[in-house]
This record gives sequence, structure tokens and C-alpha cells, in this order.
Amino acid sequence: MYDVIVSGAGPSGSYLSYLLSKNGYKVLQLEEHKEIGKPVECTGLVSERVFKYVKSNSIVNEVHGANVFFPNGKSIHIAKGDKTIVMYRDDFDKDVSAMAIGAGSDTRINSRVLDAKVNDSFGEVKYRENGKIKYERASVIVGADGATSRIRSSLNYERPQKLISTYQVDSSFKLEDQDDVNVFIGSENSKGFFGWAVPSGEITRIGVGVDHVTAIKYFKNINAKFNRSQVLGINSGPIPIKHLKKTYGNRSMLLGDAAGIVKPLSGGGIYTGIISAKNAYTAIDRAFKKADFSEKTMKEYQKLWKHEIGKELYIDSKIQKYFSNISTNDELLNKMYNAINTEYIIKRINSLGDIDYPAKVVFSILIRKPQLIKYFLFGG
Repeated sequence: MYDVIVSGAGPSGSYLSYLLSKNGYKVLQLEEHKEIGKPVECTGLVSERVFKYVKSNSIVNEVHGANVFFPNGKSIHIAKGDKTIVMYRDDFDKDVSAMAIGAGSDTRINSRVLDAKVNDSFGEVKYRENGKIKYERASVIVGADGATSRIRSSLNYERPQKLISTYQVDSSFKLEDQDDVNVFIGSENSKGFFGWAVPSGEITRIGVGVDHVTAIKYFKNINAKFNRSQVLGINSGPIPIKHLKKTYGNRSMLLGDAAGIVKPLSGGGIYTGIISAKNAYTAIDRAFKKADFSEKTMKEYQKLWKHEIGKELYIDSKIQKYFSNISTNDELLNKMYNAINTEYIIKRINSLGDIDYPAKVVFSILIRKPQLIKYFLFGG
């Protein structure tokens, strides 16, 4: 019998497996795919904070700013001193997994979780490894298996309330400007979210996120801006951008995308997933020391991660909701462009901008441009 079974070998699952194994716990980690990091379902943009937790050589580029394109064709350029890392996501996942395996985690690929259950004595997972049905037990079951988490559904957690559909390609088009991400908003580019083009060395990652519509139509509009491009690879998938009300249960918990612990404004989940893993380790360690894995004890996990990033995610989700409501109102978005495009406001954005904690800069802008509150709340 294992101490902990972790479903999923993405960054959150592998980082938790690493922390647990490093501190003497017996961990079984199950990854449904035949290769760690595949398929890639991520743009690979992270802050430098991520590399304080994970040792990785997956960096392909560093960017320092963004060009935000409005429906009127005009753009606002945002630049900051801190760099944002563009990385090979599959290599990053492999590096986190290597940390876990090196620490002693029993990591198994091609091992798809089929069902899970818990009782007062243990948790049990049914999975298929290389075609064979197997069962394993542990004191704690952790779902770090993404937006369509099998652990989440098997243990009767609620489903995510807000999902963004994405479509992204690796394009042969090489951007001349390798220092800025391009962001596209407006009715031609997305509904409920935004489109992007990320300079990634010799290739460009071009994609779009949408809410309750098909993404391919909007992707074609964005991709047309790069008419010399050839598609080298395609990836897509859902992003839950609102966390579950309850991310813990009797002998169980959910991490990262499985719990909806994702940045609502960007859809980024690597940093938030690692933060959830860090706090999950603390809660699990305390549960073992108490020899108590009840729901009441596991609740500590949610208290911990919410104390660290809960307020930011809550505020960001409110901002995202308002933006979603006006995302196809081109006239209003252009008014917002005129309000924001001043030297003073751009300087405020540049000085306060933070990919992981954007609420501060949004509040700063709203204080100095109160008419934007009217645009968000009442549509102009």
C-alpha cells in the first residue's frame, strides 16, 4: 500500500510527487499518456517564479512586453523590466517528472486511471497500465489529471463552472520581434477571451481561447495576420478558469487544472498548479502526522492555497467575467483603448504589471480612469 497516489504527471502532480518522495513518503504517480509532457496543451509562458521551484533547461525565449491589438487595428505596447519565459512545455514537464523520480516516486506512464474510491480506511484507484487492469491503495488520492480529471468525477467533486476552449498551432512564421507577445481582442479575434501570437525562436505559437463557441473560426482570423505561415503542429483543449468551491474531500484533494486553480485572465496554470502542489504537500504531511485523513483535516489544503493566491484568483475571475461580457463589443473596446492609451497609464501598467498577480495593475488603472468602471459594469 502506498502513502499517496497521484493521478497525472503534469507540473502540479510531479511537483507534489517530488515533495512527498523527497520527504520519505511512498508515492505512486500514474500518467495516462505514453510520454511525459505529451500532448502539449499549453502556450508555455511563465514568470521567473516558476524556476524557483523547478530546475529546468526548457527555456526557448525570453520576452519583456506585449502588443495588445484592439478592434480599430491600433495597439498598446506594454513593456516591463521583469522577463517572461517562453519554454518548451513538454521538456519542462519531463524535468519536473525527473525531479519526482529522482526523489523516489514510482512514476508509471501509459497508466490511465479508470475509477477511484475512498472509505474511512483507505483510498483505491483502478487503472489500466499497458493494457492490464490493476488496483492500488493509498492513504490519500490526489487528482492532478487536468481539466477532464477522472479522479474528480470518480469521487463526485463538482465540475468546473467556467471552461475556455482553446486552439493553438506551432507556426513556421518567425516573428521579427522576439521580445513581445502579441494579444488580439475584439469580435473578429475571440468571444469571451483573446487570441495570441508568442515568439518562440524559429516558430511562433499562434492560438485563441473562446467561451461557448467554436474556436477554429477565430483562429483562422488571427492566423491570417501571419499569411506566410505553415502549421507544424496543432494542440487544443479546455481550460477551467474558475476554481471549484471545494478542492478537498475525505482522503482526497484536487490540484491545478483538475481543481480549476488557474489564472482566470490568461488561462495560465503552471504557476498556480505548483502553488497548489506546494500547499497540498503541507496539508498531506500534517494529515499523516495526525494520522487523520478525514474531510475536516484535508480542508487545511484549501485554506492554505487560498491564503496564498485565493484573493488574486477571486478578483481576476471577476475582471474576466466583466471582460467576457464586452469582448465582442468593438466600439466599447476602442473607447477603452482611447482611455488607456496615455503616457501616464502605460507607465503605471509597466511599473505594476505582473503575469502572476495582475489585479494590482487593473485596480490602479480603474482608480485613475474611473470611466473604465462604467465600461466594464454597464457596457459603456
